[in-house]
Amino acid sequence: MTSSCHRLSPAKSLLLAAALLCGLSSVTNSFADPAGRDTRPQTAANVIVTPMFGGQIVGYDVDATGSEGVLSEVVNLSNGNVLAATETFYQPSGQILSVVAKTETQDDFVTQGVLGKVGLVLYQHNGQNFFLTMSPVESNKFTGSWTPPIKPNYQLGGISANQGSPAVAAYQFSSVTGLSYVFRSNIAENTFGPQISLQDFITGNEFLQPRIALDNKAHRAILADSPGCSVLGCEMAILVVDLVYGDIAEYSDVIGLGAVNGLAVDPETSIACTTTSLDQGVEFYDLVSGAGFEVKIPNAGSTTQAGLDVEFDSIHKLFLIAQYSSTGNITDLEPRIYVYDEAGNLQETITGLSRIPMSPARIALNPKARVGFVPVVVEFSNQEPLQLQSFHY
Repeated sequence: MTSSCHRLSPAKSLLLAAALLCGLSSVTNSFADPAGRDTRPQTAANVIVTPMFGGQIVGYDVDATGSEGVLSEVVNLSNGNVLAATETFYQPSGQILSVVAKTETQDDFVTQGVLGKVGLVLYQHNGQNFFLTMSPVESNKFTGSWTPPIKPNYQLGGISANQGSPAVAAYQFSSVTGLSYVFRSNIAENTFGPQISLQDFITGNEFLQPRIALDNKAHRAILADSPGCSVLGCEMAILVVDLVYGDIAEYSDVIGLGAVNGLAVDPETSIACTTTSLDQGVEFYDLVSGAGFEVKIPNAGSTTQAGLDVEFDSIHKLFLIAQYSSTGNITDLEPRIYVYDEAGNLQETITGLSRIPMSPARIALNPKARVGFVPVVVEFSNQEPLQLQSFHY
């Protein structure tokens, strides 16, 4: 993502989307099998999603209540340009349904997520950032734009994950000013709340680019970060930001050590779950009482065995956590996904996964179907994801 983000008017966005879509094909399909059979993936290796042009996947997500997913890819061309594309795929089979947009210039597409039924894709053109929307994803085309009020020399740092609603918490940050601002938005309606400064809580890089989750019921953002291990210490910290009035509360009784790899929250119960690298911890916090506890992730032993991304299944009240390696052996990683209830009890371990990226990558969930997707690193010498793999839990 570049360091500048400029607002795109709805009229210009529609013209841009129309130009991008010119001549591109689309395919529609339905989730239900014609014979009424259960078409859900049942094993970890059941469905593999390969981008249409065989490129590196740069962002992906799935419709948490439907049948489609979105991904973006990039391929380096021999003439110095890049092939950049955004595509939709069919969750039960992995089939690419539609090439939503494709360029062979210096432009880029990066899928940001599916929020409610709305797909959000970053389009980078001539050094400027535009956020295009697909409302709904099943339209298989760009239908409008999201125009966050990004300040000069700032860039969008993060958006909360899908909770079946277009409401999100987001933040912008600047490496120039060393400041961050949190705000709320409705992606579908392109509306925004006040910009709330984190200036009083930023220490070094802590809370400059935090993990972010949305407690939509209470209209607040949950932020988690850590300075890592330095003269400032190792302990993680949590902020709760009121997205309406701007009040910020900091938790002082936190227990995770090292970098915060993942964060998710249940807005109904106000239970938050985080993962930390140094102690390979999985932390559970009651955001009402402030109480918290930690369990060590199974097969712990090194930072490569720490928990990574955390996602929340709002239907079954489960937290899913990815682990890059369950062995600590670089030649035999055996990645895992662990399924916890909100009391910190391990309910299930997902095995049979291909190699996943070492840096935290999204677990894209469809809770209704109890299916998730994670990126697959195909080449041992390359950490870039070239496919998505489904699993059932």
